Amino acid sequence: MTDAIRFEMKGDVGRLCLCAPERRNAIGSQEISLVKSAIDSIPDTCRLFVIRSEGPVFCAGANLKEITDGTMAGDDFQSMTNAIASLAMPSLAIVEGDVFGGGAELLFSCDFRIGVTGKHLKIPAASVGLCYPVKGIQRMTQRLGSTLVRKLLLTTESMSFEELAQQNAFDWLLPPAEIETDSEALIERLTGLAPLSIASMLAIIKSVEEGRFDHTSAQAMADKCSQSTDLSEGLLALREKRAPIFKRR
Repeated sequence: MTDAIRFEMKGDVGRLCLCAPERRNAIGSQEISLVKSAIDSIPDTCRLFVIRSEGPVFCAGANLKEITDGTMAGDDFQSMTNAIASLAMPSLAIVEGDVFGGGAELLFSCDFRIGVTGKHLKIPAASVGLCYPVKGIQRMTQRLGSTLVRKLLLTTESMSFEELAQQNAFDWLLPPAEIETDSEALIERLTGLAPLSIASMLAIIKSVEEGRFDHTSAQAMADKCSQSTDLSEGLLALREKRAPIFKRR
């Protein structure tokens, strides 16, 4: 990884950091390649994928200089966020800075979002004559609803994280002083749940979101959970009043 992108597995959590605050964590072709490589390297034992960044801006989206000079196509950025949205394990964005442009697509490609108070999100595509990525519009509309997406895209208005949280664009909103402790507590809670159950339910939810739900396939995943040793372990741990030790089988 370059200094602009850091990725590491810590236990069963994959942690990706955008580390180029001097250019507002804008993502170019090299960063896209590195993020995709990081995703490809995630082991089957990973239970959670976490994205965060350094500096006052979470992400300013694609590197416009590279798009202008032809180094990178807009579809390249979209392919990266599609890969994040397609992960088999839950993904969590910890957003401690302002979000601009395609940075919103990175944010909303994640399953869960934690934000800090006092920050803003703005998508100025229409101000410069761009159409926001088509898949990004589809994903945001599915997850946020068309009313909010209209406001974000068609007015280019800056919205505070507080306003966005009121419309369920953030799952949790915290003061900056509490973000580290509370986000780590959430990570610990999420990774302590049964991974087979989580992966199955996440896959079913995504199939519904994307209009490809198949009841037979979904029921097969549910049945696998019902027949798993993880279920036996979970019930035993409940009776013994201890934390379960799940093994994804």
